Amino acid sequence: MFTKILLWVLLIAPWFTLFLLKKEDIKRYMPAAIFATLLMIIYNIIAANQHHWELNIRLISWLKPLFTSGIFGAFPVITIWIFYFTYQRFWIYLLTNIILDFMFAVFPVHYLLQDVLGIYHLETTTTWERFIIFVVESVIIYGYFKWQEGIFQYKQS
Repeated sequence: MFTKILLWVLLIAPWFTLFLLKKEDIKRYMPAAIFATLLMIIYNIIAANQHHWELNIRLISWLKPLFTSGIFGAFPVITIWIFYFTYQRFWIYLLTNIILDFMFAVFPVHYLLQDVLGIYHLETTTTWERFIIFVVESVIIYGYFKWQEGIFQYKQS
């Protein structure tokens, strides 16, 4: 029961932090968050088909292959915050993502979600392979945002 509550908190609570940002900033970085979410959905579907991991506890059963709390909760919100603090400074962006991706894919978040709470367990992939995939995704997300930002004109905050 505690684990389900924690998963719901991971899904909902991060969105409340966006009240700390200006509406213009949220609108500016939301396309990157949506694209990042799409990438993570695709990765989760591929990973489920390739048996990278098995979800033991599902928050929304009809979204079986997806880690719903992460994909629709923490992940897009963290993407917005990372862009808010690091955009236009690629190396800071990359370093920030490397640190956060390590925390999620290797330690301590992976340890907490897999070993302590038993939400999932890795099958045919390693923590380091996931880490590399996440870092590559972060570079793709940055490239996408640079490309799409040229399409829209934003007021400087």
